[in-house]
Amino acid sequence: MGYPSSQASFFQLRSGVLETTGFIVCIGQSRDPIKLSNQSYILNRGSRRILLVKRAEVSSSTGRRPTLSQGSDEKTMSLWEHLTELLNRLKVAILAFLVASSIGFLPANAQGWFDPIHYYQPIVSLMMVRMKHDFLPSGATLIASGLVDTVFVYMYITLLIGVILSFPIVAYEIYAYIKPALYPHERKYLLTYSGSFIGLFVLGLFMAYFLIIPITFKILVWFITSGGALPFIGIKDFYNWILTLLLASGIFYTLPVFIVLLAQFGIIPLEALSGKRKITIYIALFVFLNIITPDPTPITATIILLPFLVIFEIAARFARRIDRGRRRTMAQTYGPPKVQLGGIACKFCGGSVASSFCSVCGKSQI
Repeated sequence: MGYPSSQASFFQLRSGVLETTGFIVCIGQSRDPIKLSNQSYILNRGSRRILLVKRAEVSSSTGRRPTLSQGSDEKTMSLWEHLTELLNRLKVAILAFLVASSIGFLPANAQGWFDPIHYYQPIVSLMMVRMKHDFLPSGATLIASGLVDTVFVYMYITLLIGVILSFPIVAYEIYAYIKPALYPHERKYLLTYSGSFIGLFVLGLFMAYFLIIPITFKILVWFITSGGALPFIGIKDFYNWILTLLLASGIFYTLPVFIVLLAQFGIIPLEALSGKRKITIYIALFVFLNIITPDPTPITATIILLPFLVIFEIAARFARRIDRGRRRTMAQTYGPPKVQLGGIACKFCGGSVASSFCSVCGKSQI
């Protein structure tokens, strides 16, 4: 596990400037016991640990920088072992997806198990009948314009069933693979953001199923009948629009999670989440929703946007709180920034700025 490191002529501390010429500065966030050699020094600065290592200890053959060893709990794995573990977990994820996808073709009733010739009706067909009952407006007729249209719809829905049912297993395999490379607080952040992502995605699905899709189809059928045409809707187009709107709505409502995440890492400036810039974002989202939604009126876009604005405001408040905490932690860890001679000081830690990023803490200065 590597730590952000940089070669520096000095490192700025609250008590002054520590000259570290001839050393490599490595910064870590672990409080676990750290193994040190005779030529290494460690400084405790709040929740961070600063390791100073002689340049001569850097391997000249590999060019690797020193890392902070965290005791006996750390297990070093070779590249082949990493690939083997990745392959095993990938096999489990693919197998879970295939098994979950096949559930849609199982008989929906007991008679279908014993007499499949006369009574076989797959689970996916019941789902299609249910969606037709919930979304197809009265007076409209669902038709199969092609011989294999229904087969394609069966495949789409069974794949969706496979993704939904296998998601917990796939998510666990991903988490188990990257868990050894995460700090305890990073694991906490990962679980928090994952839970928020799933919750908002489910909220988007409910919004699409009970509000967006029924209203959209009613408006579209009204346009068909008002033009003097008969509302014959192809089965492939009908279910494609349903699945597309479900997926788009679910992903759209998860955007606040990424906004908070980017704000936590200092990538998004908080000025973009307030004032005139925020209003500009709202207008751009409204225009974007009117373009991608099939409804030619602004009704569907308004229905999608109003709940999203409430979630966005809550996310913006969390982002501001996180930014204040991040700045407070930086101030406690590094002390007030000082101007360096012959260069630009980092606004977070006072370190040397190379290009747009600090060479010590790695934060962007833009």
